Amino acid sequence: MDIVEQYISSKVNDMNLCEDGIFINEHFIAVIDGVTAKGRFKWDGETSGFRAKEVIKHTLNSLSGSETKECVFHKLNHALFQSYQDIDFFYNNHEERLQATIVIYSIESAQIWQYGDCQFMLNGELHSNEMKIDGLLAEVRAVFLELEMMNGVSITSLCNNDPSNELIFPILKRQFLFSNKDCEYGFAVLDGFCEDFSRIESVDVPNASEVVLASDGYPKLYASLEESEQYLRWLRENDPLCIRIYKSTRGFTNGKASLDDRAYIRFIT
Repeated sequence: MDIVEQYISSKVNDMNLCEDGIFINEHFIAVIDGVTAKGRFKWDGETSGFRAKEVIKHTLNSLSGSETKECVFHKLNHALFQSYQDIDFFYNNHEERLQATIVIYSIESAQIWQYGDCQFMLNGELHSNEMKIDGLLAEVRAVFLELEMMNGVSITSLCNNDPSNELIFPILKRQFLFSNKDCEYGFAVLDGFCEDFSRIESVDVPNASEVVLASDGYPKLYASLEESEQYLRWLRENDPLCIRIYKSTRGFTNGKASLDDRAYIRFIT
């Protein structure tokens, strides 16, 4: 196994707040994306996304590597569930749960396992798993901000104070009701309450393959870190609100250094 390059960055330039992570040991290589917190509950001062990432990294480190993918995900999910002291509270308040998506390379099985909207490339072929609900909200946000500009509000002003979050946040907060549901807007996420892991995407990895694992903090993933970062810089310059070239539920706004936390690792099997 040859690690070519890896990188983690926080959207607010503070790694103590970064909810993305990379895990590497003799059994697994993984990128973990702790879901941006939409609730108010703190875990000893940490956000739910940050704590979810840490719980998953600790659990991966406890595994033997011989487990099936279903077993691995059941163990990850169970570890999140065990973090809850008041089960009824977290059952009824989806937005407060520990939540994360993940993409794992299992060295023993020579497979990539994807759960949620983390992404990967295998020998140059991109595998993404975008959420339909996010695409819909991105369109709504784009329309809203285009109307603001038609009313004379400048792009600079909207970047400094993006009002679109107030419009879509109520849905962003409630969209977790679609978590792991088999419906049009359903999406996969580890949150401790998932019972059906049929949404796991599994891909065999031939020997001597080039693999990239990344979080969705990269709006366009390339086969090298520099290309992926370069596109991010280009997007910030040409579509800072992220409503035209790349429509998103957030932009380079309100002082953020990036769209989201991001994690990237490239290696040769």
